[in-house]
Parts: sequence; C-alpha cells; structure tokens
Amino acid sequence: DKAKIFITSADLMPRNLYWRVEVMVPLENMTVHRQVMEQVMAANLNDEAQTWEMKSNGNYERVKSSPRVFSAHEYFMTNPSLSGRGKSLEHNPPRKPE
Repeated sequence: DKAKIFITSADLMPRNLYWRVEVMVPLENMTVHRQVMEQVMAANLNDEAQTWEMKSNGNYERVKSSPRVFSAHEYFMTNPSLSGRGKSLEHNPPRKPE
C-alpha cells in the first residue's frame, strides 16, 4: 500500500510530450491500487514472451522461449475482470509456468 501508482494519458516518451498536453494522476482507489499491484505488475514482471536480454557489451539478444512461457498479454486477454474489482483473477493469479 506504500507504492505510489499513477495513470497517464499517454506513454511517457518524448514524442508524446510535444504539441499536446499529457496528464498524470495518482491512483487513490485502494481496490484498483491493489489490483494493479497484485495482478498487472505481477503479470508484467513474470512476462517472458518476446523477451530480450542485454549482454555485457550492450547488445541485445532474443531469449529463446519455451512453449510454456508466460505472456501477460495472453493472460489478460483470457482472464478479464468485468467488474473492475479484480474478482476474476483472485482464483487465477499471474504466475510463472512451472
């Protein structure tokens, strides 16, 4: 609950900051805050689909994936939370495949 989470109107990239106004606001609803921390962040940290690894020389190399690799995109497409309260994911939290 100590983590601060913000939502924004665009990706925080230079190309999105010129010639328009972007907004960033804190996420204060604790139900949504918990859902983001426990589901969205956890899923994205466990995502290994289309992964790249930076080598010591600064070059990136594609990591070979297995058929059981975890994909956050696929996870959220197959586990929607229609209520906005995160109930559909309580019984199926994001985890790395064993």
